[in-house]
Amino acid sequence: MKNIQNSTSFLLILFSALFLGACEKHDHTAAENITAVELHLKGNGIDQVFKWEDTDGDGVANQIDSLVLPQMTSNITCQVRIFDRSETPEIELTAEIVAEGVDHLLTYGVSNTIGLQISGLNQDNNGNPLGTESIWTTLNAGAGGTLTVTMYHEPTDKNSPTNPGGEVDFQVVFPVRIQ
Repeated sequence: MKNIQNSTSFLLILFSALFLGACEKHDHTAAENITAVELHLKGNGIDQVFKWEDTDGDGVANQIDSLVLPQMTSNITCQVRIFDRSETPEIELTAEIVAEGVDHLLTYGVSNTIGLQISGLNQDNNGNPLGTESIWTTLNAGAGGTLTVTMYHEPTDKNSPTNPGGEVDFQVVFPVRIQ
């Protein structure tokens, strides 16, 4: 009888440990409220910040800056910064996203009407694309277009920027003009 009680107690403790361990909350950006995305562009005479903000959290941007870039410029470094500005003080999420880089991917979709090339995405700890930093090159001045920045959470194929899988944490569209 004592062996049955000990076995039952052991199983109860084991079950409790497994159940409680499974309920541990994982703190990741999918649970965060992303209300602002900033593109910091620097290099070859450029030092600008372009912002997208949804300060009231309704999914509609309250601010979208248009990117106006000089033509024929290479080696422009872009650093993306991501914020939750619904809190006071605001919370910058960028460091957390980089630390959990294997679970994130930022992609850049450029409409073909503008002369903008994006390459040199920084990498996660596994050597796969992350995209919080990139290198931009502008070509000839031309018609306007758009730049779509999308952040995926837990992408299934980080080497497929057009269809990496996973959940979309945010997608923002910036108007762009090369002059």
